[in-house]
Amino acid sequence: MKKYAYLHTAIGLLELEEMDEKLVALNFVKYHQHPQTSSLLLQEAKWQLEAYFEGKRKYFDLPLSFETSSLYKKIYSALIGVSYATTIEKNQLSKLISKKDITKEIDEALKDNPFPIIVPSHRVVDDNSLDLKAKRWLLEHEKGILA
Repeated sequence: MKKYAYLHTAIGLLELEEMDEKLVALNFVKYHQHPQTSSLLLQEAKWQLEAYFEGKRKYFDLPLSFETSSLYKKIYSALIGVSYATTIEKNQLSKLISKKDITKEIDEALKDNPFPIIVPSHRVVDDNSLDLKAKRWLLEHEKGILA
């Protein structure tokens, strides 16, 4: 059975979704779509996200469940490895993952990212998979421009 929690942030309302003691999604939503449920994992995820938005956390340590292809998993893994407050271009990310150009696949993976912020697609500078305003806010927040 899925469990849900919500978190109000500077860039909007986040819905955290858990199943079998793993996060399965993090979504931007306009309102609560499901009843909130309490679990240790959802509390930890909210705590880590709150600490991130307060500028006190630079990485996440949460069990994530990816229901996707092995290539997308490689892309997400590489994105998680992009350091806090730094950016990367799609062609650089492509080279990290493969010897051939996979920028189209990266575009699709970024668009389908089930864990924005946790899997930091906002650090890909030539990507528009996240709302531009939210992306700009996240990058400025990480670089210490926002207090």
